[in-house]
Amino acid sequence: MHWVVQNNLFNEQGFHTLMDVLAHGSIPHTLVKVIPFGGGIEPSLELSGPVIVMGSLSLTRYACEQGWTPGAFINDQFDFRVWRRHLGPHLLNAGATVHRFADVPEQPGPFFIRPCLDDKAFSGMLTSWDAFTTWREQVLKLDTYATVTADTPVAVSVPKHIQREYRMVVVDGQVVTGSLYKLGDRVVASSQVEPEVHAFAQRMAETWGPDRAYALDVFMHEGGLFIGEFNNLNSAGFYAYDVGKMVAAVEAMGF
Repeated sequence: MHWVVQNNLFNEQGFHTLMDVLAHGSIPHTLVKVIPFGGGIEPSLELSGPVIVMGSLSLTRYACEQGWTPGAFINDQFDFRVWRRHLGPHLLNAGATVHRFADVPEQPGPFFIRPCLDDKAFSGMLTSWDAFTTWREQVLKLDTYATVTADTPVAVSVPKHIQREYRMVVVDGQVVTGSLYKLGDRVVASSQVEPEVHAFAQRMAETWGPDRAYALDVFMHEGGLFIGEFNNLNSAGFYAYDVGKMVAAVEAMGF
């Protein structure tokens, strides 16, 4: 498989580890620059056979446009509304309400809001009604290249106290590696994932998944484990998960 990797994207050790894994494994790969606003990539590539990308959503969309296989693991199943239908109470924010961005009703206190889609329209955030309405007014005045529009579907929920956050990598229904990436409010990067977290992620992977490969974020809330979100593996950060195991699992998928 030929790996197309966006240069200077991931400001973390995992990016360098990925390059080392590909080089030491003699796995074909190319570093590319992504040209903004749908301008393609540099250098341009003419590739045959299986190709996979690691980079921004712009690069994943480019891979889809080129018809590369697998290209990027991204589809319309990466949607909070779909996750909830399949996994219900296992979601941390299963009780969230869904609205058009322009139609979010007034909230009585602090609230969490995130886009329903894994399109990086904006980062999920804890906010207040005053701060949100000020931001929304600014957003709705924007014209071209606005990532958020009046019609962007969003999920709104009450705040949750999250004790730990983990990123788990799932390939063909198997959890292949994972990382602790947040402890309370402190960002960390540890490859030490408790057996119960791995087991929970595996049960969820066996229940349902949005694609053959993806990143599954597991959150600990009040001592219980919940799904925080699903992420497109091609554009998700590495933190401290075992990049070599991820590459080996993707290489073994067979395309």
